[in-house]
Amino acid sequence: MESPGSESSNGAAVAVATERLDLEAALALAARVAERPGPVVVDLAAVRAFTGAGAASLVYLVRSRGDGVRVHGAPEDLKRYLRELPLDEIVQADCLGCGIEEEPFLVAAGGGWLDFVDGMRYFAQLGLEFLYWVCIAPFRGVRLRVGKAVTELNRMGVEAIPIVALIALLMGVILALNAAGQLRAYGAEKYTANLVGIALTRELAPVITAILVAGRSGSAVAAEIATMQVSEEIDALRVMGINPRAFLLVPKLLALTLGMPVLVILASLVGIGGGFLVAVEALGLPARVYWDQTISALHVQDLALGGIKALVFGALVGLTGCTLGMRVRGGATGVGRVTTNAVVVSYVLVIVANALFTLLFFLIGL
Repeated sequence: MESPGSESSNGAAVAVATERLDLEAALALAARVAERPGPVVVDLAAVRAFTGAGAASLVYLVRSRGDGVRVHGAPEDLKRYLRELPLDEIVQADCLGCGIEEEPFLVAAGGGWLDFVDGMRYFAQLGLEFLYWVCIAPFRGVRLRVGKAVTELNRMGVEAIPIVALIALLMGVILALNAAGQLRAYGAEKYTANLVGIALTRELAPVITAILVAGRSGSAVAAEIATMQVSEEIDALRVMGINPRAFLLVPKLLALTLGMPVLVILASLVGIGGGFLVAVEALGLPARVYWDQTISALHVQDLALGGIKALVFGALVGLTGCTLGMRVRGGATGVGRVTTNAVVVSYVLVIVANALFTLLFFLIGL
């Protein structure tokens, strides 16, 4: 598991060649270090993930050898994890904290970009695999887990209806009040219905719904997958010969992709209803006039554009949560970090995608 030790200016160097510093790797490392009585430099440059037992064994190793052991090349997640421990009480003279050498700024920045590129590669690969398992695999005799997808659809879609409906209703009310205040100066209050209907159907309903689903379901997907990754449940699936992406990720992605358009349609209808309440009760606009203006303003292409956005936004939220969950590092701390990142990254992707869609539709005259 470890490469043979080599001599360095600071003592014998022992490199850990495995990407995962678990208990087995840490015990093998301790045995290798014990063979060298003098100063030892432990090289962890190859480590990409670790367990709590592996980190604890590293702490014990440094405590037992004191200043005779220095740690080089530890990943940022491991450094952050160890800095949160009470090292003054665990390790004499803070030798562990002092022994972990900081990477140069350019090296750390370059590693960040490489990690970003690798994450984008995984994101694209997972998206292509999702299309394969949904569109091609069923015609080759591979059974799609429809039952699991329905369960996920209920959890991510049906249970999200109350919060989506509430926010959509308030958005319709706010939009109608602001529009009416401006249109009243021109005696055009009836066009409040046009503005509310088009704005909600084409822009606000897809974006607001995607943001709500990202915060509610995208984060939950990332946390669930990350927890399974840290607890080695996904490795257990691989050992049993089960493809974890097809078994775990595809039903979640399918539920988010198909559930988002339904939620967007619901949000549009409820938002238009909120604008109707304002127009009729506050503005005194006849109910028939409001509905006639709404129907005349909306076209099939408006509903289609909102549906296309919803499909893409649902896929983006699901792919983001699954990608970050599968690539988690750092144990329990990493789970919390990817959960937060899943929400933030989903928000950014949704806004960027919406801007690109709006620009595209404008250029082609839709």
